[in-house]
Amino acid sequence: MVALQAGGPKIQASVTIEQNAGKALASQGHPVPTPQGGFALIDTGASNSCIDEQVAKKLGLPVIDEASMLSATHEKVPCNVYPVLIVTPIISLNIPRAMGASLAAHGIIAIIGRDVLQACNFFYNGVAGQFTLSI
Repeated sequence: MVALQAGGPKIQASVTIEQNAGKALASQGHPVPTPQGGFALIDTGASNSCIDEQVAKKLGLPVIDEASMLSATHEKVPCNVYPVLIVTPIISLNIPRAMGASLAAHGIIAIIGRDVLQACNFFYNGVAGQFTLSI
């Protein structure tokens, strides 16, 4: 129970380029980035999914847009937008517009936000210290 409260609902994950963007890279003869592993936080407070900015740069993901991020402590912070694929032990999530953010200090490489969760069932059982995520 304490781990869930302290760290939130995290799931083992790897991140790489979104499938369609990866196919486009491969068709041009460019290598598809090797996935980077870590944890993804399931965050019902995040309207958009995010990738750690440093992981995105390490992967060499293309910046496809710039957006403004709004958080509890910041308003209209410019951030890069990347095409991302998050792979977990239970599901693969194509996220064509993941925002870049500083996530490493939180021990995560990605945030799974409401843009993805709108198509999922998410149950947070704080009493048992468990959560479930399904499509």
